[in-house]
Amino acid sequence: MFGDLTVNLVVLRFLSLLIIAAVQGAAVAATAVALGDAGPKYDGVLTANPLRHLELFGSLSTIFFGVGWSRPVAVDLAEFRVGRAGVVVVILAAFVALVAAAFVLQLLVIPALTILPYTAGITTAAFLRVAARIGLWFALLGLIPIPPLTGGLLLNAFGIRISRQAQWVLAAVLAVVVATGMVRQLLGPVHALLASVVLAA
Repeated sequence: MFGDLTVNLVVLRFLSLLIIAAVQGAAVAATAVALGDAGPKYDGVLTANPLRHLELFGSLSTIFFGVGWSRPVAVDLAEFRVGRAGVVVVILAAFVALVAAAFVLQLLVIPALTILPYTAGITTAAFLRVAARIGLWFALLGLIPIPPLTGGLLLNAFGIRISRQAQWVLAAVLAVVVATGMVRQLLGPVHALLASVVLAA
């Protein structure tokens, strides 16, 4: 399970997590606010500060297994000007933001290798590649309608409320599922296809 885990990879994944979680959380919050829900602004999550978007199990899962998620942003669908259907816009906005971030990170690999000194260039390029792939994993998981994932907001649209305690349990279970390799096995082909398009890998 941890056979290929090194201190270097842990550090790269942690730094990647800070960027990707900030992108996902800020995208969800900004889209919700744009649709009419001021809640994320008052909750302090309308920010690119990654510390506001880290979730314990999602962070640990990202660091140890390279697949994770950020803290869910609470939104009030009743405040959306477009109605409850706005939840789809929020979920897709987060997906697009993450895919775009992955694309930009991958674009920076060649400049990093050509502009920076050799060792710094190699290290930076490795970080950018890791961050880009993690970004795509966040994007894919965010489409799944299970709390605490972004897609879990779909349940709210159907009037299904999940308590905070239940979300913690679901997050722990999801982390275990990731640890078993099941998520990579099920979504690996989709991730590979997305990476081949977005990352030209």
